[in-house]
Amino acid sequence: MEQIEIGIMLPGAIKFNDDNVNPTWKAHIQTHKEAVVGFVKLVEFRKVYVECVCAVIGRELGLPIPKPILVKVPHESLPDEVPKSSFTIGFASQDAEYPSFRRYFNSNSQEAINSLINFSKALDISVFDEWIGNWDRNIGNILFDGKDEYYFIDHENAIDRKLNSDAPASRNQILEQLASSLSEFEKYKSNRISQTNITPTYEGLPFSLVSEKTLGGLYLSDDEVVSVIQFLEERLSSLKELVNDRWGFQQQELSL
Repeated sequence: MEQIEIGIMLPGAIKFNDDNVNPTWKAHIQTHKEAVVGFVKLVEFRKVYVECVCAVIGRELGLPIPKPILVKVPHESLPDEVPKSSFTIGFASQDAEYPSFRRYFNSNSQEAINSLINFSKALDISVFDEWIGNWDRNIGNILFDGKDEYYFIDHENAIDRKLNSDAPASRNQILEQLASSLSEFEKYKSNRISQTNITPTYEGLPFSLVSEKTLGGLYLSDDEVVSVIQFLEERLSSLKELVNDRWGFQQQELSL
């Protein structure tokens, strides 16, 4: 499992607007290795931590998620947002250099949907979203190169405090789209793959290392850090049933 990098946001950031909910800036970020371009957003610290956890775990699972960076944002870099002689902590995704899926979707929505459901990692991402309780997957937080490569960003609304670990999130857009687009045979086959090849890999993750690798203890209380990891561990026992329900199967049809 990779160690999250720490960087400092440099002056000269440009506010980025792609119908994103939270204020986001495209900026140069100096890490201990190099200066990189990333998209920095300021959200409450728990959401910063959730972003870090989801990105680090997702990348460990081989999902196409841009490299996460924990960013120190000084007053000099965002004088309108950070008080003088102070700083705050933000989350950044390193620039994947792909535009949002929104542009492709708006030009040809059906072709865009077909492209997404045929993406080789579509099932993996949809099951991951179910695990983390991510109801906010949408055309603005999917990046697409216009051919056959995708990146997935923005997991701040996952692992919601109000969501019980055994309860479904309000939406799972990709899994719902798969369920409505695939034939019954394809749905059954995909569900079997998710339960035999995908969800078992979650159980082998080194959860005891997640806090250390994401540095949540630097800016968040121990209780908050523990609760995020505890949610993921507890949700594993309900995940197969939650995914079954998204497909619309009856439990007796799925004795695997």
